[in-house]
Amino acid sequence: MPQSQVRSRTGLKLPPEVINIVGTSAALGAVVAIGSTIVGVLPDPTAWEFAAAYLAPGAIAFLAYWWVAQKL
Repeated sequence: MPQSQVRSRTGLKLPPEVINIVGTSAALGAVVAIGSTIVGVLPDPTAWEFAAAYLAPGAIAFLAYWWVAQKL
């Protein structure tokens, strides 16, 4: 193949560790935001409802992480 037809890939290549840190931070932020929204909607949450409001989105985030890890 002639040299003129070969394209060089230019762009930012992030290390996998940085992508993992950013993804984990985004997931943690989403879990906290969703959990606090659920707690804010409840009229007078008990301790169990408060815990469940944060555990439910956390469990879904863990399920998504586990599913992606199985694909790798």
